[in-house]
Amino acid sequence: MRNQDHRHRTHRLPSLPRTSLALLMFLSGACLEAPLSGSDSEEAQATASDGLTASGTLHLVRERKLSQIIPLSGINDYEASGVQLHAGQLYIVFNNMTKIGHVALDLLSGGYASGGSSSAQSQYEGITFDDNATQHFYVVVEQTNAEVVQYDDVASGSSTDHQSTNVTFSSGNKGFEGLAWLRRNTNDYLLGLCEGFDCTSNHGGSGGRGAIRVMAQNGSSWAADPTSLRLPLAVTFKDYSDLALRLNPDGTYQVAVTSQESKALWIGRLSATSWSFLDDGTIYPLPSSDYCNVEGVSFLSASRVALVSDMSDPTSCNNKDEMVHIFDLQ
Repeated sequence: MRNQDHRHRTHRLPSLPRTSLALLMFLSGACLEAPLSGSDSEEAQATASDGLTASGTLHLVRERKLSQIIPLSGINDYEASGVQLHAGQLYIVFNNMTKIGHVALDLLSGGYASGGSSSAQSQYEGITFDDNATQHFYVVVEQTNAEVVQYDDVASGSSTDHQSTNVTFSSGNKGFEGLAWLRRNTNDYLLGLCEGFDCTSNHGGSGGRGAIRVMAQNGSSWAADPTSLRLPLAVTFKDYSDLALRLNPDGTYQVAVTSQESKALWIGRLSATSWSFLDDGTIYPLPSSDYCNVEGVSFLSASRVALVSDMSDPTSCNNKDEMVHIFDLQ
């Protein structure tokens, strides 16, 4: 998903060695882009809340343009749409290619997994990792008949397996936007976050209820429960752009959901035994309205997240698009 007005576009520190600089920046939490000052940050938070009841604050740790971290010959647009932490790297999928990128947590280096195309319009919207037994990535494709693509544990494009689901959408560009894997009672499940309200094509306005389809693995396909897992009533974003899970010690899951149009992040808790949320959670507005195209989220810890942003009109996001952003939850 992109900014709605542009959905159809095609498109030193001199004294330190690079390795020392990377370690210093990662340990210190230094920013590659300057964070907002205190007063500016407070004003921007109020503006970015978009009418939502905000109860948390995001503190920028570091951020950087994808074109500066993993430049690719012939590519001008980096339409990042999903991100997943694995083995100390951030794995990133894009709308406009089937190559999967990986970026170090200090945002100083990265590359691309083998295989895949840099020119195929993938419509990849979310990525998650299955760490049970034979480990691998899953990527969700936004289309009328929702599809999941399985990659190996290094996201090699030469090892993909296209898997069907029983989930269909009325609009090919209002389908699944986020994906998260979990294992419960010896069964594998994928949670697919719908872009529109209650998994319809409706979005925008004053906001609406978000919903997730819970899909159980059935051989080489995925079967969704008849009913959706709905987000709490307190969460009424204008759209929904990604989903991430983090297992807590007590068996519950920390849940993150982003919204592009509302410019916000929601953090809640999923029950350890049922498909239900345990509380209303916390809404975190993004630091300013310049963060207008956030498409992906992954937990780095209980109090730190990585976000990625898609392409937009340069005048809309004030140079905050096509980036990786790392924030602390406060």
